[in-house]
Amino acid sequence: MDKVLVIIKREYLMRVRSKGFIIMTILSPLLMASFVLIPALIATKGGGDTHRVIVLDQTPDDFLFKRANKALQEKSEKSDKFELVREAVSSNQFEARLQSLDKEISKGSAEAYVVLPATVLTDGKLTYHAKNVSDFVSSSRIERAFNGAVREKRMIDAGINPAKVEELSKSVEMEMINERGEKEKGQSIILSYVLLMIIYITILVYGIMVMRGVIEEKQSRIVEVLLSSVRPFQLLLGKLLGIGLVGLTQYVTWAVFAFIITGLTAAQAFAFGGFKLPHIPASTLVFFVVFFILGYFLYATLYAVVGAIVSSEEDGQQVQLPVTASIIVPMALSSMILRNPDSLASTLLSMIPIFSPILMFMRITIKQPPWWQIGLSIVLLIATILGVVWVAAKIYRVGVLMYGKRPTLPELAKWLKYS
Repeated sequence: MDKVLVIIKREYLMRVRSKGFIIMTILSPLLMASFVLIPALIATKGGGDTHRVIVLDQTPDDFLFKRANKALQEKSEKSDKFELVREAVSSNQFEARLQSLDKEISKGSAEAYVVLPATVLTDGKLTYHAKNVSDFVSSSRIERAFNGAVREKRMIDAGINPAKVEELSKSVEMEMINERGEKEKGQSIILSYVLLMIIYITILVYGIMVMRGVIEEKQSRIVEVLLSSVRPFQLLLGKLLGIGLVGLTQYVTWAVFAFIITGLTAAQAFAFGGFKLPHIPASTLVFFVVFFILGYFLYATLYAVVGAIVSSEEDGQQVQLPVTASIIVPMALSSMILRNPDSLASTLLSMIPIFSPILMFMRITIKQPPWWQIGLSIVLLIATILGVVWVAAKIYRVGVLMYGKRPTLPELAKWLKYS
């Protein structure tokens, strides 16, 4: 056991002290926080610009102009403001005014103008001229304002009370409540995918790290020195535990960052449409760690086998494809789980050990399945890990000392028979 602890310490400290680990451990949560907080900060603090828009009004009166202008002024104080300027232009002056406004826009002295033709009530067409036509937010707000004004005018001309129509046509707002009694605005789905991606990426990264560590030791021949002091199984176990602790260290660091960020009241207030950061149940965090650890041991062991049977990283890239594919497949199936986590297909797929770390955890974050299903998936996963470790130990014992030609499947079968 002492030898295993020495290997664990070596694998752990060698990676934790590296500059790459330190930079990524600190940089990753900062980048994640910036993706959430910076856009929210811009949304809450930004806006307030005033856009001056000229309205070339060819209608008989200023009704449409006033109604559209009123609608634009009723927007939030944090939104951009619009200053509509009405110009009643006669038919003989219309073309000349269009040309002068186009010149002003090209020079930058005018921002935009709207042509409101006399036939707008019948054909429903108006034109918007601007230098920056890619500002869809501004153009959409102007379009909605004039749409509302035109509809109101049509109803008045038809003898219909617009206020009564608005009252009767008021839409129903459906509020979604999840099983915990919380208002649901998509935060559960976002939480599920964020945690799922963390498990997916870290299992993949640290599994490949195990494979590369084995290949590097084989290429440098240091493994021959190590095996003179420890048994192959002890070396494999120490490598798996050491690199696994590196992953847990990174998780703990990220959890501290997440606690600090979510603990800020400002972070809770940064929201689009009242969206708030979701509450993460303690049980979800426990299962997050459990399925990461079990998923890591399963896939890291498989990657260690890949490293043992190849002699270079180029060969490893080819041999690792089936292992990597077995991680990608459950991610591709996640949309099915998301739509119906309690279906028979979802239940059976989440019980398959190579899929459990991702699919069962996803079911837990969306709608927690019965405890017996969670327990059974964990038991099957542990049993599979023990079987894979047993097979990996036999292949690893022979493979780490093999160089040159990659072994065939019959040769691997012979290695399993060696005592």
